[in-house]
Amino acid sequence: MKQIVILSAAAFLLTTAMSAQQPVTEAACNNASLTGSYGVIVTGAAPASSILPAFPAGLFPVGTVEQILGVVVHTFDGNGKFTQVDNVKGYLSGITADRPGSGTYSVNADCSGTYSIFIPALSFPVLVVRFVIVDGGKEFRGVVVTPQEAMTIANGRKIH
Repeated sequence: MKQIVILSAAAFLLTTAMSAQQPVTEAACNNASLTGSYGVIVTGAAPASSILPAFPAGLFPVGTVEQILGVVVHTFDGNGKFTQVDNVKGYLSGITADRPGSGTYSVNADCSGTYSIFIPALSFPVLVVRFVIVDGGKEFRGVVVTPQEAMTIANGRKIH
């Protein structure tokens, strides 16, 4: 009887030790990893789409790189499409409030991805953002890669 108890304990310890050494594999990401609404803060520099009348004419032409700040609500559908409403303020261009937009996105298995934002009346993406999903889909971090002149980051946190 004593021998059975010792063998059982040894088998249990061996099994426990072996399972502790096996790497824990996390589930791969996909488009469904971004589902729902995210509050996003945007900060950096980008080309000005317009210039406030307060600046002398010709001093800062449209396209001059300006500091920007913004807040956005992105709503991802889990299937590669999203809608958004942004509020962005530029040093030279002023505030653009409650501007709607939409876009497409793609999530890679390693939780990195890309999204493209389209603004109504334009046939090409206004921005292309490379991102990484963090904290199990509760947040993402992104950087604008197009247009080249933009040096802007976006950090989103799931609202619901």
